[in-house]
Amino acid sequence: MPSNPAYLHLRDFIEEVGPDPARPSKGLALQLLVSLHIPEKEVQSDDVDIHDIPTLIRFFCEPGRSADLYQPDSFVYAWGSFLTATSQDRKFHILLHAHTVDRHPGNLTNTESYCNRCPEAAQPTVTFQGIVNNSGGQLNSGSTLLHYRLQVTVYDSSTKAEHTFPVTIYLKNGQRWTNFPSLSPQTQVFVGGRIFGTTKENQQLAVLADDIHFLQTMPRTVPPSPASTGKRKHPDRWARQSSPHTPSKAARLTDTALAQPSTQCSSTLQSPATQKNSAIPSVEADKETVVSWPPTDSEPDVSPASKQDSPAERRSQRSRNRISYADILSYE
Repeated sequence: MPSNPAYLHLRDFIEEVGPDPARPSKGLALQLLVSLHIPEKEVQSDDVDIHDIPTLIRFFCEPGRSADLYQPDSFVYAWGSFLTATSQDRKFHILLHAHTVDRHPGNLTNTESYCNRCPEAAQPTVTFQGIVNNSGGQLNSGSTLLHYRLQVTVYDSSTKAEHTFPVTIYLKNGQRWTNFPSLSPQTQVFVGGRIFGTTKENQQLAVLADDIHFLQTMPRTVPPSPASTGKRKHPDRWARQSSPHTPSKAARLTDTALAQPSTQCSSTLQSPATQKNSAIPSVEADKETVVSWPPTDSEPDVSPASKQDSPAERRSQRSRNRISYADILSYE
């Protein structure tokens, strides 16, 4: 069973102060001994014994706070995770691994005046999660309150291991719990309540329940471990990046020229008369006309894909291909 949360809030007077025996090398680790006072209330059950419960408070003193602040007869407020255990001399006690320990302000030189300014006694409050084992008593009937015995598993930081202990929760007589369903064994619940003593049988912590919440029990399945395939392969994301060489402008021009169909002159020459008629309007518009002749064997055809001429070379080619007006008239 996995460890679950279990928290205790208390306020009481310190009886003894000493180093934490579980951490002897830690200078700031302290242990406070408190006789947890349980005030008698109107709610009682004949199987519960109301008495002070020995409580050990273990915590780390804050670096900026002196350990001399915690002295016998000083009043403290403590909160943290708790568990119950039995010492070697068969003495039942509560062990509180406190997250915070605050001292009530005041001057301890006058103990009577200091105690008169401290708060009155109150039942310690607890919240914990546990699993129902069995039940006993009846609601609104008899001198024994309806109760359920729970099994609680927590993590003990002193031993660095899990610790399981029993807690008995009691339901107060009245209309509050009349319609509350009975708890069957193995039911997992979250309980909030107040400590009001210990059970006479087996000496377990007795808690008067204020709230009970049902928790859904999920089957514990261990996820299958993946088969060992050696070193895990990661996708090569850098291979998806663009090439460090940017395509040149000349290559883009070549691709564009290849995509466009080339315009070539007719394989047969036009007749002189046709050339004359077509050339006269050009003469009036321009004194010189550029005539494109089909490629000959002496002039190899240079496609744009094979060579890219510079602007100066293209102007030189146009000047060589020009024909004068006198040459045009000579065809007649």
